[in-house]
Amino acid sequence: MNFTFKMITYLVITTLMLVALILDHADSKNAMYIEMEAAEAILKAPPAGYITSELQEQIKENLARTRGFDASDIEITGDVTVEERKVRGSASEDIELYISYPRKIYIFFGGMVKSNYTAYRQIKTEYTVN
Repeated sequence: MNFTFKMITYLVITTLMLVALILDHADSKNAMYIEMEAAEAILKAPPAGYITSELQEQIKENLARTRGFDASDIEITGDVTVEERKVRGSASEDIELYISYPRKIYIFFGGMVKSNYTAYRQIKTEYTVN
């Protein structure tokens, strides 16, 4: 009977560890999609000199469509307004983009670890001073 109890305990713990590994793999896939979306978005930013609202909406729609993210939880920061527009020859020519999304990892027996995915990208503007 003691052996049976130990084996059942071992199988339960092993199963929970495998589930955690599978969820972590899916979680790293989410991080990869955020990184790819940030890379694509920052390459489209230089003509405007900042991350336009249309580009922000496109980021949110793509992540919601491809990975099922909640668009209201996606946080886009950096140079996101026309007041932060960058021009070549100014003190700062770099356009910055940060994309954050809350990360929830379920662990043993209903526990949860919360953190954020964060992708950071930077590119120089293409505009010249007239």
